[in-house]
Amino acid sequence: MAARKKQYDRLEGTYQIIRVKRLEKMAYIPQGIAIVVIFFLFLHFTGAQLKPFYLPFFFPLLIISVWLLALSIESFVFRLMEIKYRKSESAKFLMAHRSMKKAFVVIIIAVIIIIITALPFIHQEVENYASPTGEITFTGEETVYFTTRGRFDFVFINDITVELLDYQSPDDARVEILLLSLDNYAENNTHMRLNREIGDPNQATINNSFFYEMPRLKFQEYYIVLRSDQEVTVRYHIDVYVAMERVYPFTTLAIAFMTSYSVWVYVLYPIKKKYSAEGIYQ
Repeated sequence: MAARKKQYDRLEGTYQIIRVKRLEKMAYIPQGIAIVVIFFLFLHFTGAQLKPFYLPFFFPLLIISVWLLALSIESFVFRLMEIKYRKSESAKFLMAHRSMKKAFVVIIIAVIIIIITALPFIHQEVENYASPTGEITFTGEETVYFTTRGRFDFVFINDITVELLDYQSPDDARVEILLLSLDNYAENNTHMRLNREIGDPNQATINNSFFYEMPRLKFQEYYIVLRSDQEVTVRYHIDVYVAMERVYPFTTLAIAFMTSYSVWVYVLYPIKKKYSAEGIYQ
């Protein structure tokens, strides 16, 4: 197939197309390999792991997206060179037509990304879905598992609330609350709890709910440890928020992709129109 295509390029009347394609391969192959290597290197250096599952995509995706934008501009240059050196008007038309179709696909994808990353109500839906809430009736000790940030590094914990439900708990009920990492919990190392500073809340009563504002921590597995000598019912809520500084860069990049491919369509349209009389759709 490659030999037949090269022979066709020769029949077009020029070796310049072959040179353009060779240059294109020389530019794309090393960059393609570099993109894959850098993506996984960034995942490794930002703490990616499979157990517990954590893939911090923000920085790798950001770097790769910027690189892909630069590659798309390179692609525009190569396509224009190839269209220029084609002798057949139908070939020029066909290349312009196919490139415009690909450009429209990219523009549609970019618009979808802009909608997903820019609209507040979508962020709110993500936050509602990612914020666990539950009720527990117990005597003794119970735990609630959580991670200090989202597994893809785009959402973080805003605060943790635990309240005693007065209609199901005694009036004098009291619940001790510890925020412990999984390792410290396994070792019963309670003095290393997260809420250990003076003034940090460490209990909930009927009249006073537990409320703890979470600092932004590296990814870790944690437990909310609940302890009570009486039978009580508590409601817990872990409020999660989408970090805008990790979302809006992709909105900006999507706008850049949409703009660059729109310009590409604008450049290709007169070429397609000029050679449309000889065009052959495939």
